[in-house]
Amino acid sequence: MSSNNKSSWKEEYKAKLCTAEEAAKTIESNDRIGLGGGTCIPPAFATAISKRAGEVKDVLISLGLAFGLYDFMKPENKESFSMETMFVGPMERICLDWKTAHYIPSHLLDTPNYGLSRKFTHVASVATPPDENGYMCRSLFGSFLNKEIIGKADKVVIEVNKNFPRINTEDFLIHVSEVDCIIENDAPVFELPNIPITETEEKIAAYIAEMIPNESTLQIGIGGLANAVTHLLMDKKNLGIHTELAVPSIMELMKAGVINGSKKNFMPNQAVAAFALGTNEFYNFLDGNKDFIFKEIGFTNDPLIIGKNDNLISINNALMVDLNGQVASESIGIKQYSGTGGQVNFVNGSNYSKGGKSIIALNSTYVDKEGKIQSKILSTFPQGTITTTSRNDVQYIITEYGVVNLRYMNMTERIKSLINIAHPDFRDKLKSEAKRNNWI
Repeated sequence: MSSNNKSSWKEEYKAKLCTAEEAAKTIESNDRIGLGGGTCIPPAFATAISKRAGEVKDVLISLGLAFGLYDFMKPENKESFSMETMFVGPMERICLDWKTAHYIPSHLLDTPNYGLSRKFTHVASVATPPDENGYMCRSLFGSFLNKEIIGKADKVVIEVNKNFPRINTEDFLIHVSEVDCIIENDAPVFELPNIPITETEEKIAAYIAEMIPNESTLQIGIGGLANAVTHLLMDKKNLGIHTELAVPSIMELMKAGVINGSKKNFMPNQAVAAFALGTNEFYNFLDGNKDFIFKEIGFTNDPLIIGKNDNLISINNALMVDLNGQVASESIGIKQYSGTGGQVNFVNGSNYSKGGKSIIALNSTYVDKEGKIQSKILSTFPQGTITTTSRNDVQYIITEYGVVNLRYMNMTERIKSLINIAHPDFRDKLKSEAKRNNWI
């Protein structure tokens, strides 16, 4: 690029600089705003939007997995703003209880099509400062807003933050010329606290680790179980990654040489992901790291793409499982607790993979509000509970009491197998209920 072109984008950058309040002034009643998700929800712009309460009406804001509770989410501002979300985290749960948010039932694979259907007037994201050619990187959660969604919006707002890593991606790049408003705000990047590993998770992780052969490609989530599995994979060789969310446990295995992608038959030598979340140490590890490649969610979560990886092992959590083998991972009764996310995408993708395995892991019990232990393996779900993964698609179910492969089991076989990995205190009750239902 010539020096004249370089100076051109720099001049354009300066011309587009504004305050968050100035950017928020472009919003009018009935507008539809795509704020992306996760760490890339721009905090200064989101705060400035809230200050428009009372000045605008019926503004729809779409986001997912927020890490802050902004004023536009609150009940007192519901005449000005409403929310939609494709994924439910702690902030969204609060908003659903307040009735200021609406959940969109969908697979994360469908995020781009959802965004296009809403015809956003505004889109906004956090991004890194421009490189020498004027390209900013939408960084850790750039996959919530793809290029087509951004290109169709009337206004594009970018909150530039030098604290975000410049990850290895072409999909999340945006040029200064494609932006209308640029806000500079070097707020700290949200860090996910380290989640301690429980004794039960260690037992479950031991079963999972035994099922992961050398040269497998993994999809793994976040939390204590993922950390526990990581610790037990240090003696494995030549593992690969094709996942929705990149997390610090992947970094630890890469540093140890366990994950190198050298035997991946699809996109070898790189860890493939759509999002990243963790600690500042992990973000620094991602900065400029060519061993990772970040792609749009419509690519990473496409079951046919996932299935191109031989020996793809998908590991996901569940809230409960019934004796039919149905998996509930997003609601408890009628209460939306999480979201469908990418679980079904990877369950199906592992089914397409040569040598693939789909694993659903859960503790056998939980403690209810009265302090009583209850089983997570149930004869039937509580009324209103949403089934995330159907009994037709489920394969391995794991608790601390063992592993069952439900694939192609008849109903009597799968019911007996699931009872055997339930907590011993509940097995007789489950057996009695199965007999009463004339299942066994």
